[in-house]
Amino acid sequence: MTARPDAVVRSMRVAAYRIPTDAPEADGTFKWEATTLVVVQIEAGGKTGLGYTYADASLVQLIEEHFRDLLEGADAFAIGQINERLWASVRNLGRSGLAACAISAVDTALWDLKARLLDMPLVKLLGVRREHLAVYGSGGFTCYDDGRLREQLSQWVQEDGCRWVKMKIGADSLRDAVRVRAARQAIGDAGLFIDANGAHTPRSAIAFAHRIAEQQVGWFEEPVSSDDLAGLRQVLQEKGWLADGSAYCRPETSPAVQSM
Repeated sequence: MTARPDAVVRSMRVAAYRIPTDAPEADGTFKWEATTLVVVQIEAGGKTGLGYTYADASLVQLIEEHFRDLLEGADAFAIGQINERLWASVRNLGRSGLAACAISAVDTALWDLKARLLDMPLVKLLGVRREHLAVYGSGGFTCYDDGRLREQLSQWVQEDGCRWVKMKIGADSLRDAVRVRAARQAIGDAGLFIDANGAHTPRSAIAFAHRIAEQQVGWFEEPVSSDDLAGLRQVLQEKGWLADGSAYCRPETSPAVQSM
């Protein structure tokens, strides 16, 4: 099938940007002071689609060397076909990890470009499911002292209108129990989520969940590694908890979470 003249990909640009955080950040398994964004721009028909991922600056070279020839001259509307070619091109590089991040940035740029070529919002192109979507604030890093934790979470609830907030845990279980209590005091009746980023074992995750039960945590994200299916199953089997992928929640405390 021949591409429409106004939908032929004419050029691709890719660049990496290191974005410092305003202060050191940490979760249960990692610490950082900056995030690297890899930005892809794809042009066709006088329109430019934008996509990005956060990974490593080495993705610039990967995208330039492996994807440029597959993109330039392609039909911007044939996103499925382009994706098949991109995945085939990284077979010997390893399809997960950095390669998957690179393809996700290109894929996002292609969908953004298609929407612009059709002169319609991307949300309508993909199909609107909801007219409105509630958001939650995510942060509460493990390196924050209690004062900063309270300040950040309470601002999201009291000033920014968030109905839920999510904080990081996993660096120190005893300390985390104190932090979760401080968070609950700061946000009142708002929904409280926690994210361990896989820092726990199944037994310690279950024990911690019981330790903070009175704080009415509505969502416990990645209590163990998302690759540990047996561990997730063990957490799932704990009475009164439901699991969905790498996270689980107590539905009676946060019914809205189930539809997210």
